[in-house]
Amino acid sequence: MTTPSSYASPLVVCIEGPSAVGKSTLAAALARGRGAAVVPELDAAGAPPVGRSSAWFVERHAGQWRLARELAARAPFAVLDGDPFKGLWYNWVYAAEGWEGVETVAPLYRAQVERGALAFPDLYVALTATEEELRRRRALDASRSRRNFEKHLRLAGPLRRYFGELSGAAPGRVAIVETNRRDELVGRVSEAVRGLPPGAPDSLRLLDHMAGWLRSHPPHL
Repeated sequence: MTTPSSYASPLVVCIEGPSAVGKSTLAAALARGRGAAVVPELDAAGAPPVGRSSAWFVERHAGQWRLARELAARAPFAVLDGDPFKGLWYNWVYAAEGWEGVETVAPLYRAQVERGALAFPDLYVALTATEEELRRRRALDASRSRRNFEKHLRLAGPLRRYFGELSGAAPGRVAIVETNRRDELVGRVSEAVRGLPPGAPDSLRLLDHMAGWLRSHPPHL
């Protein structure tokens, strides 16, 4: 896959979605089929307790972003397995469990963006599937325990809403993809990359927009 002519490398694609939707599988397929460099999902081992962990996560998300940019400079593009701004929506969904809210998390992300240590990916690929299908995939995958699977199922609906809003705020930069035809996913990502608008995302604008949206919308309707 070639990068659009309006882009200068590095190009970063982020894959996100609920547990068992196939994020890591798609990332590996893009590595095999398109030469993508992959940054694995963040390992949260060693994170501080809930309620005191936001700065830890934001710093590590910025580290993953920097690694993705470095790898993308030597590959057609880089794939982030997981959103570097995950703390925005994850904490929003699980605020009742003590996760620090957007009023705490957004300024931490903003500071990283302002100093050039973090930015929104050029493209988000938000994978979706029905709850029934996610349960089926989990049952078929003996390689991973997914101990928090039931908890993470609660992300599916809020994530669709979050990325739907982001898609409206950043036209052409969010592909919401149903995963019932997994053999077509690499092609769908390639098509979305070819359709990217010119230039880099306006990360400060997008961050402020999404933080404002999160403040005014409950995670569960």
